[in-house]
Amino acid sequence: MEDDEDELLQATDDDSSDTEDQDHEHCSSTETQCGEHYIENQIYPLICWSHSKCGFLITKASLIFSSTCLMILLPTYLDSINIQSDAYNLIFIDSTITTLILILSLIIGKFFFNNYKNLKIFNCPIKISHLLIISFVYTTSGFLIIYSVDRKRVMCHLQDPMKGSLLVFSLLSYFIFCKKFMGLQRIFSATTIIVGLFIALDYGLCDEFKCRGFERVHVADDTGNWPWRIHSTWIAIYVLGLVLFSGYFTFMERYLLIRNNDVPVAINSTPFFLTTISRSVAFPVVENGRNIVRRDQTNGNNLEKLSSLHMAFYVHLVGWFMIIVMFWIGIIPSVGKGDNISEFLNMTSKGIICHFQPHLFQSKELSECGNTFIFSWLFMACYVLFTVMSIKFILMSQSAVYTVATISSSLPVVTIWWSLFKLVPLQNGGSVILWSPTLSGELICALLGLPIVLIGLLLFCKSHFKEYHQWSGVMEK
Repeated sequence: MEDDEDELLQATDDDSSDTEDQDHEHCSSTETQCGEHYIENQIYPLICWSHSKCGFLITKASLIFSSTCLMILLPTYLDSINIQSDAYNLIFIDSTITTLILILSLIIGKFFFNNYKNLKIFNCPIKISHLLIISFVYTTSGFLIIYSVDRKRVMCHLQDPMKGSLLVFSLLSYFIFCKKFMGLQRIFSATTIIVGLFIALDYGLCDEFKCRGFERVHVADDTGNWPWRIHSTWIAIYVLGLVLFSGYFTFMERYLLIRNNDVPVAINSTPFFLTTISRSVAFPVVENGRNIVRRDQTNGNNLEKLSSLHMAFYVHLVGWFMIIVMFWIGIIPSVGKGDNISEFLNMTSKGIICHFQPHLFQSKELSECGNTFIFSWLFMACYVLFTVMSIKFILMSQSAVYTVATISSSLPVVTIWWSLFKLVPLQNGGSVILWSPTLSGELICALLGLPIVLIGLLLFCKSHFKEYHQWSGVMEK
């Protein structure tokens, strides 16, 4: 009996080694199968990018930088565009130019960069149904957030601090929609960042007399010309927009990282515990103690490569058509500024002209377009960087929560910025950023909360590289 058991164990080890060798063949390219993904007792392979520490940290820093710039530039851009046009014009112009930049970048990459040589630009990177869901959630969140902060529908001092709830919403949507396990170290890292954000943003949340470095002279400087009932409604809409924005990354993780072109293969091996990039899972024992693994039906050399640029283009292309269909929002009373379609079209044409009418940065009385030109193009440059880096980072980190945590870490930096500068409203309706360093409660709280946020990011990063190297070591055996 003992000899028979030894032979069975040896055969099991041989089968397990053969399986690992076959899996390793599919993990030698830049994009690799990285672990198994369990949803309702089904196993799906995950696609991840092999990357260096330097590349990962550069992507992370770029994401934080672009997020910070967007939060700083959005209110100034909105104030300037509202001189001649409205929020819909901002969404339409940005979506159009971003889509054009992304497709031009793909075409240039196709002809001049080896990484894009085999990329099929006109092939959808994921299922059409999944793309529609992702684009719908992302575009809807953009509408809700931008219209909520437009013309101070949500009070000015609440806008940035409320963004701190993004990470909480991301955790909730992760557990509701992804149905996956998350390691305790990652949960602790996310909780650490949430605590740091609360410390950094709580003072600004309660200080209704100061917003973005500017101490209000009149109540309307913070609340606009809206009654409290309107404010309450738009605060709820703003929260819904933040929920959808965090949900966008959750759906991106769920749909972008899953490949369904595999067939099950049963092997006789002892179940073992494996820590993947963003969660800890164990191979389930099924069918009389035999484990089920997945073997890709396609050749590893022919695996379609995922491109963050490619994915960003398709998300915005579908979103652009949605934005065109949603033009009627601009003529809804108390939402848009136009009373009828002709006035709406007139404002849209003026807004387009202002985006292409160069003016030097002015801090006093402005032209009829204000500083729309400079703020709009700075905003769009940062937005293109953000949308590409966010998708690239989620491919690298394999975690929507980690991605949202990285984005949220820019909030204390934004608070520190508005302690060094202030956003001054002008008589013609625009605004300007002026140097005005002050020692304030917001600055002190941000300086106290930022180290805690950085500790959480460091723990996230340490956990990521530890698990990434563990997986790499398993695949090399």
